[in-house]
Formats: sequence, structure tokens, C-alpha cells
Amino acid sequence: MAKRPLTPRECELIVCSLYCMELIPFEGIMDRLESITLRDIIGPLAENKKTREEAAGELEQYIKVRRRRFRNVPPEHLWSLDDRMEQEALRMIRKRSPIPAGEKLQPKAIPYEMGDVVESKITEIQERNGKVTVFGKVDGVTTKLPIGNRQQLASDTTINAWVTGVEKKPPLLHLSISDYGKHQPSDDVLAAYATSLSKLLAYFESGESPTADEADLARSLFQRIVRRDQNDWFTVYLAMGKPQLDHVRRWVKILQMLTRSLRGDEESSKQLAIQEDRFFKDALLRACRTGKATWGQG
Repeated sequence: MAKRPLTPRECELIVCSLYCMELIPFEGIMDRLESITLRDIIGPLAENKKTREEAAGELEQYIKVRRRRFRNVPPEHLWSLDDRMEQEALRMIRKRSPIPAGEKLQPKAIPYEMGDVVESKITEIQERNGKVTVFGKVDGVTTKLPIGNRQQLASDTTINAWVTGVEKKPPLLHLSISDYGKHQPSDDVLAAYATSLSKLLAYFESGESPTADEADLARSLFQRIVRRDQNDWFTVYLAMGKPQLDHVRRWVKILQMLTRSLRGDEESSKQLAIQEDRFFKDALLRACRTGKATWGQG
């Protein structure tokens, strides 16, 4: 797959990182750095006013904040923004404490994830077109539960259910009281799942093309996580290490392109070639490896 060339800012960032790791000498670096932010980070290190660990930590913080602050900027433009934008990112770094490993820039507003069992206090029951929807609250977060009929509730004021979806804006938990999504497929089906992921890994790692059917099966695995429309969608979600849904949505589009490309669609082939930086490739490979290991082909 085609790779874009590095921007000058990315090159500067790589050079600064290598210097922090003591892999290259300092001579000539400051003379060539255009980024004010990187000068602010590397300069004190050269003057022995900070340790290499501190400088490396600031570089890591800078990268995280920049990605968060400019999350809507296409990847090929992320590192080509001007110094004024960089200084804005730097100010954001200095306003907050360092981020511990594994922590995100903003803590989760909802302390639940898919699969958690919660006890929701019923606040409202709506009936429309023969369908019953129960709304409730758990720790201040609204919950939404579709049910077959009101008789399932009896006179309960609370209901135990598991989380099938999380919306952050506005905060909302989708609940279910059935086991739909938790079905355990047969060994033959799991073997087919694992084979499709194995072929997908081979394509992204070595360029070995899968068949169109194998690529389409891999796409369907990710698509069911988003749509929650198959009786094993949650089983697949767990097997792949609980990938982020915004990542999964992009993967589905990429794999749709790949399937069409394998079936001879030239336009899809062209689009696929320019998507290298746009679909969280590392996370996709990690999900595929996790799925393979879970289904016995690790």
C-alpha cells in the first residue's frame, strides 16, 4: 500500500526523539529546527537543565495533545500546522498534569463499557407502534432498554441488564435483558473466522492478497460489532480485544474497498492505496492477532 512522504515537522520530531534516546549527536540540530515547540523541549536538554527522561515525556505529551486537539485534521496535515498552532498545543500541555501510561487525555464521562451488568432505576416507559422502550438512570446516566411487552417488568422499579452500547454525547447506555449477541459459534465457524483474520494479517504485513470471500468474511466480523445485528456480535467483540467502535467503523469501510478491489473494481483499488494513514492500521492488526489467538490460531 502507498505511503505518504513525511512532513518536515514529522522529520524534526523524529530527530528530536532520536536525540533524546542518545542515538544521534546534538550538533546541528538546533540550527535546523523550525518548530518553536521542539526548540523549547530540546534546548534545555542540551543545556543540562532537564533530563532525557523529562524531555522524552514532554515529547510524548506533545504528540498526545496535538493528536487530541487536532483530531479532525487529516493525518497528512496533522504535522504541517504552523508554529502558532504548535504553541497553542504547548500551552495545553503546561496546563495539565502529565498523563500516566494508558490514561487518555480526557477521562471517560461514563464509567461503563459494553458487557457490564448494571441495575437501572426505571424513570419512564414509552409505548409507540406496539414497541415498548424503558428509560432509566444509573449513576446519573440515562439508560435505554427495548422490551417485548410491559408484562416483562411486572411492578419492578429497577431492572438488571447488560450494556450493549455506549453513547457519550449525550451520555446514554443501551441495555439488553436477553443473551442475543453472546452466542458461541461452532468450532468450524470459529476456524473460518480465524482463517479470514489470518489472511487479512498476511495482506497488511506481507502484501499476500486474500480471496474476496475471505476479505468479505473479515469485514462482516467487524461490521456485526458496529451493527449488533448477529447473535454472536458480542462474542466477536470480546474475542478481538474490545476494539474502539470509531476504529471499527473505519475498518469496515477499508475492508469494503479491499473486497471490491479483489473483485476487480479499479476505483476501489485507487481509494485503498491512499488510505494507509487513515484507518488505525496498528489497532486493526492488533485486533486481528487477538482474534486469531482467541480462536485457536495464535
